[in-house]
Amino acid sequence: MTFKLAIFDLDGTLMNTSPGIFATANATIEKMGLKPLHDLQALSKFIGPPITKCFEEVYGLDSVRSREAVEIYRTIYEESGRFNARPYPRIKQTLQQLQERGYLLAVGTLKLESLALQMMESFDMARYFKSIRGSDFNSTLSKADIVRNVLNDLSIGAEQAVLIGDTVHDQIGAKDSGVSFIAVDYGFGFPKGKEREDSMYAMIERPEQLLTIL
Repeated sequence: MTFKLAIFDLDGTLMNTSPGIFATANATIEKMGLKPLHDLQALSKFIGPPITKCFEEVYGLDSVRSREAVEIYRTIYEESGRFNARPYPRIKQTLQQLQERGYLLAVGTLKLESLALQMMESFDMARYFKSIRGSDFNSTLSKADIVRNVLNDLSIGAEQAVLIGDTVHDQIGAKDSGVSFIAVDYGFGFPKGKEREDSMYAMIERPEQLLTIL
């Protein structure tokens, strides 16, 4: 299969953002007068789903308190948390080589879109992408909605695109939007050494493997 467009998830695929996300989540909870968590397995649930769902599932907040938490979280994360991240090894070189080979590259993330743009610029990665799409302020967009926004931006058909991500949320988003899916096991969602499923075009352990798959 020949693809024209590769859409990358951000958290757990392009960058290891977990230190900033986990610290910000606990800082938010403490500011709300609640007890923070130090269970990394529980906190890892913050990678992938819409942020409101994360506070409900991980800390047991109701929908009202969850929305309050999201406002606090976004303020703290924009001030400090977003800088506590790092691109995965070889990811920039891989993006550069894919770009040189003529692929269109994009970001499709459930992170707030304005924040995703800021982070890609701050870490000198925005130059690789023709479209950077993320969640709306109220977190009403699904992963499939975000993928469709990328496709519309670049006038690319779903059959010509592949989504690359590290969680089942990415897998479902790819299926619902009609694009192919490449899973990575170096992020947070899929366990190391996970075997490829029928719904996956491929499963990779390192970003540079994309150079032989795409």
